[in-house]
Amino acid sequence: MSNAPCPSCGAFYPASLLANARTLSPGIVALVREAMPGWSAVRGICPVCAKTYASHLAARRSHVSLHHSTDPHTTFPYYHAAEESLLSQAERLPDYHTVPAAGVTIAFLDSGYYPHPDLARGDNWRGNVPAWHLLSPRQWRTLVEEAGLRFVDYADLTDGSERVGLAVPSLWDGASDSWHGQMTTSTAAGNGQLSGGHYRGYAPQAALLAIKIGRGGGRIPEEDILRGLTWLLEEDRWQRYDVRVVNISVGGDFPEEWTTNPVCRAAHALAQRGVFVAAAAGNRGIDELLAPAQTPTVMTVGGVEDHNRRWRLDEGSAREALSIYHHNSGTVHYQHKLIRKPEILALGRWVPAPVLPPSHVFHEMVAIDRVRRILRGENGDLPGDVRRGLHSAEEDPEPTDRQVTVDVNGWMPEVWRGLRQRMNAHKWAHPYYQHVDGTSVAVTQVSAVAAQMVQANSNLQGSDIREILLATSLPLPHFLPRHGGTGMLQPARAVAAALRTCGGSLTAYPASGTSICENELQKWLLRGTFPMLAPDGAPREGRAVYFGVWAPAARSVSLLGTFNRWQPCRLNLELTAHGWWHGAIRLPAGTHLYRFWMIDAAHPEGHWLRDPENQLTAESGYADAHSLIHLA
Repeated sequence: MSNAPCPSCGAFYPASLLANARTLSPGIVALVREAMPGWSAVRGICPVCAKTYASHLAARRSHVSLHHSTDPHTTFPYYHAAEESLLSQAERLPDYHTVPAAGVTIAFLDSGYYPHPDLARGDNWRGNVPAWHLLSPRQWRTLVEEAGLRFVDYADLTDGSERVGLAVPSLWDGASDSWHGQMTTSTAAGNGQLSGGHYRGYAPQAALLAIKIGRGGGRIPEEDILRGLTWLLEEDRWQRYDVRVVNISVGGDFPEEWTTNPVCRAAHALAQRGVFVAAAAGNRGIDELLAPAQTPTVMTVGGVEDHNRRWRLDEGSAREALSIYHHNSGTVHYQHKLIRKPEILALGRWVPAPVLPPSHVFHEMVAIDRVRRILRGENGDLPGDVRRGLHSAEEDPEPTDRQVTVDVNGWMPEVWRGLRQRMNAHKWAHPYYQHVDGTSVAVTQVSAVAAQMVQANSNLQGSDIREILLATSLPLPHFLPRHGGTGMLQPARAVAAALRTCGGSLTAYPASGTSICENELQKWLLRGTFPMLAPDGAPREGRAVYFGVWAPAARSVSLLGTFNRWQPCRLNLELTAHGWWHGAIRLPAGTHLYRFWMIDAAHPEGHWLRDPENQLTAESGYADAHSLIHLA
């Protein structure tokens, strides 16, 4: 493995590691260019320097959102001028990213759908796809169909009829009522194709059964929800399509005792068959639940407002800064128990979702981004005379990098104001994505994690999934019990627990990132269960911490981090019979950042990934965070 110097500090690292480190975040790129004029991101930067720049950027963030600093205000919070964007789901609630819910079918009941590229198979695109906004509807459909949709089927049950199949016209018509279902399916199972994989859901390889219900214009009376559930139950269609999760982001007409409500009884019947059913709590902020949210065997999901801010679950002040979303609540009696609903919470605001492609909004969003980049001086494709016109006389007339600093509030302010107004009207967050809110999207996160859990452990029944989700949630004691349920969804913890229960493949192993007491460690070592890692350069004293990662296709996996100066292929993990690579290392008190280094057929020189089982992360400077261990 050849070594190369870091362009910033000059320390030598394997060239393959520096190559993996080229995906720096835009804010970090700007800081590095400030320090090293002429530097190019293709040269990479070492983890130590990247983390240093990340710390500098974090120190420059405002404690309050900057979205009120413009006139008109932007519609979403942000805290640094270079970070006027939405954080992804995984940046706010880290997930078990190596378990993408492959082979698991989620059924959705919604007002309509659209076969967005984020819902196609992410590895089947042929050649370079042109700019999406330039494609005609026919070209769009051809590309998506060639890539392969992840829809196992589509059923249009609107207007009292039944039309089934992926060629049904309403799947492709792009009518306005298609937006809500595109939003729910994409926030659960989108692969982020149009954002370079950034704005993906937790289940980016799940299969989808789309059931269109309602009466046009987005109206969905309670009897139409019942029709969708009945369709699943009839002829055991849920079983024919191998549906393991049902997502319901719609609600009924009026409050009613669940035992007498047909929608609740149908949802309960599915749950009794082992299907995990999740429903939105509703968004009115009142003590009232509408079917099927009051069904005791249905997991009802509320929302949390995290202000689009980076936070860590081990920081009490960060947890206390979370606020409640205005979701509905209530109680239900079942089997001599009182159940508070919602039982669990997920992200309820500032969730990125694709814009509906056939809409005029889609094309206007792209135009907005183009003009915005020009005003901010971020468009590297601008003609040279325009670039020079945006510079002051003191600056180089021919800038060498592709980013230019522009006083956007002083240059053509009327254009900027008008642009802001259009951005706000469309909830702009990205050329192809907007921000959405509501328990409709909060519930999709729970459904997606449930699908991940099924891939991790196919033995799980719906009731098992429910228990694990509640047991692994993050308590939020500053919320009133009737609003907060057991707490907030913790995707990585839930999937890790699924692997270790009900006959899961990892029942014999601790979770990765877990510190082990000495007595337990000696028992493991005597049985020869896993190796202790202590080559040159690794600490030999301190608390033992267990690490592991599921990678059956890997040729080798090693641990690297701040404790061995980020050197791969030295702390080598050992392979078990289940494709699980593991080992333990002693670490002193303090904070330690780490990743896994994996060599496989697709990456013969190696690549890194954060620990999917560890919910604690720290900014790295790169697109993906480091995993974090803190030992007191």
